[in-house]
Amino acid sequence: MNLTKIFRSLIIVFIHLSVFYSLNAAETLEISGTPDDLNLRLTALLNQLNPDYYSDDKTRGFIYRYKNRWKNPYDFDIYIGKVGKNSPDSVLRIESPRIGQERMWKQIFEQELLRKPPQEDSIALSPKYHIISQGLNLITPAASVGYNSWKSPLYASRDTLLSSAIYLLADIVLVGGAYYYAQERLPKKNIWENMMNEKGAGNVWNSPNSIGIFAALAITRGVRAFDAWEDTAAHNKTAQYSWTFRF
Repeated sequence: MNLTKIFRSLIIVFIHLSVFYSLNAAETLEISGTPDDLNLRLTALLNQLNPDYYSDDKTRGFIYRYKNRWKNPYDFDIYIGKVGKNSPDSVLRIESPRIGQERMWKQIFEQELLRKPPQEDSIALSPKYHIISQGLNLITPAASVGYNSWKSPLYASRDTLLSSAIYLLADIVLVGGAYYYAQERLPKKNIWENMMNEKGAGNVWNSPNSIGIFAALAITRGVRAFDAWEDTAAHNKTAQYSWTFRF
């Protein structure tokens, strides 16, 4: 399969997964008690995991809203509101850039706030290692995504496919573009050299412009290095508790 076909296939995968994700975002829970009571319990739990979050005044019709700061390895946008005007109960809405994290938060809240026992096929988490995740990232960011998503509630299967496709697509576009640029700027043989079947000026990797190829490789790996640190840190923090998860 040539690069054009790979590029086209990844674009199609990216579009389909992006559309599917947008139609299936957010998880909700109904919890007994007033929003104020739920707010105290929720903030206590969030502080226990990572206190680096903030309250957002733009509640979109809810009463409370909390979002992670950029240094927080978790990604969440959580709302607290009332089920109805005459209802004493509360509603909790969880949004995240990843479907996996939405489901993870829902399962944590079910076990902590609703005291609901986990399902029979739920499993405890094993720790992951930064050195493995970052080492795989040097080979290809998609491999690092695969490692961090394996048996982790942070990723749903669609999250894994989407993240891997984005990194593969970025590598193809950036590295392919840099390679083409370097190749086009190699000295061309003249007519006499062609007639004498002399060797050309060399290959792309020995040219001064080959630095652009390595720079392109560094871009996606630099971005993934930060994501990999967040994935590993969030997974290991969650694994410290007795929660179990269904994947």
